[in-house]
Amino acid sequence: MKVNVSLTIISVLLALLLAYWTYNIAQGQENDKVCGVCSVVCFLGTLVPMFAIKHESGRITTNIRVLSLVFFLLFVVSHFCFANFGVRMPYYVIVNSIAFLIFLIIFYWIGKNKHL
Repeated sequence: MKVNVSLTIISVLLALLLAYWTYNIAQGQENDKVCGVCSVVCFLGTLVPMFAIKHESGRITTNIRVLSLVFFLLFVVSHFCFANFGVRMPYYVIVNSIAFLIFLIIFYWIGKNKHL
């Protein structure tokens, strides 16, 4: 796998801006800072593979990008819903952690599979 540095920087900046927006929506609530930090982690984890990572195989690159896009959209909906309706810490952590771990498992499996 190759990583494009300039696209990584753009992905990081975009993730930070989206997380800041999520934090501003949740501002004043009990766990607003946790919402901002978790948003950074989830958005970074999906935006960098979507834009900045290229695999030797074009098929694997496409699969990684589609997977990242699907989970990115899931995280956007999840984080903004939690930010709007109130961050309930146990539900927030469990839902987003399980989704992120599923993303990482599938990402690892796609990257290791040579026959996709």
